[in-house]
Amino acid sequence: MRKNWLRAGAVRWIGCAVAVAALAVGIGAAVLAASTVDPAFEPVVRRLVADGFSEAKLRRLFSRAEMVFSSRAMADKLTALYMRKYGLKLVADTQARLAGLGWYPGPVDGRLDRMTKWSIKAYQTAVGLAPRPEASQALLDELARTPRPAPADLVFPEFKTEEVHDVVLSPERLAEARDFYAANRKALARVRERYGVPEEYLVALLAVETRVGRYLGDEVAVINLSSLVAAEDPARVAQAFAYEGPAPDRQAWLDRKALEKGEWAYGELKALLKYADAQNMDPLSIPGSVYGAIGICQFMPSNAVKYAVDGNGDGKADLFETEDALASLGNILRAMGWKPPMTEEAMRKVFYGYNHSQVYVNTIMGAAARLRDDAASGKIK
Repeated sequence: MRKNWLRAGAVRWIGCAVAVAALAVGIGAAVLAASTVDPAFEPVVRRLVADGFSEAKLRRLFSRAEMVFSSRAMADKLTALYMRKYGLKLVADTQARLAGLGWYPGPVDGRLDRMTKWSIKAYQTAVGLAPRPEASQALLDELARTPRPAPADLVFPEFKTEEVHDVVLSPERLAEARDFYAANRKALARVRERYGVPEEYLVALLAVETRVGRYLGDEVAVINLSSLVAAEDPARVAQAFAYEGPAPDRQAWLDRKALEKGEWAYGELKALLKYADAQNMDPLSIPGSVYGAIGICQFMPSNAVKYAVDGNGDGKADLFETEDALASLGNILRAMGWKPPMTEEAMRKVFYGYNHSQVYVNTIMGAAARLRDDAASGKIK
């Protein structure tokens, strides 16, 4: 059952991109292709060529109109890392102004936590703005322009530590998971028999990752990964830290992190190109997450190359095809240590290896328990 993400609008640029109008003939073709590569991507292309990729193929790919550099993914990643380590001046200034007006109880630490987001939305709603829980220069300007005090009886919420992704365990999302389970019983059973992973755990993981294939990401994996590689040059993300004005030691830390993330992305970009070539896919037809995870099971490309397998016997390992995705998921979980019989602790360890988040693991275990009960009671037809 192929997921028609083109019709579903999984990638925002679909339908908007304009193809390259013409190609020159003979040796002029290479010159034209080179001239239309986004300058930010030219070093990426040269590096890939040096690593053995076909220059002709790369230039055809990178000269297509859709291949446009964006610093957003790297800027967002570095901003999150910097905020976690140091706190952001933009957030701290926002917190201070909100606190001065009674909208925020503290602390002023430069971290955009749930209380800060709640306070931003409360203020925005009060002054007639659409709630958008982000710190920005526009918000600071509005706070200066409209310094409306909070009502004296404002009650701040209490935020408990998140233990599961509640939305995944909602009736709607569990119904989606049950429908997927029912529609793919045979494929799920084959994976259980071959890899030892029970049906409910496979479905639960996919419910967390992609709503069992309903949401495959609204980015284009090759564009984002290429942009991350190009953005390891600190100058390409400098604007994101203009307000912060990092001290020299913090700027050096940012530079190191940009290089680290760029090197990681380069490995994933190479893997994505290899996977696309092996599966005869146009790289620009592959949607993904902001950091390049692809398919119904959201494999990073390096894992796609290692663990994607053919689940329906058509000779391909298409992670956007349900049977292939399920078989590939069973394959990677077995490689990560899934060997029945398993204790709950052992299962949790495997899922944590898939995604280093206890909330993620708790959610999978919770969804699997619900699905197991539903299957036993006949609720899954």
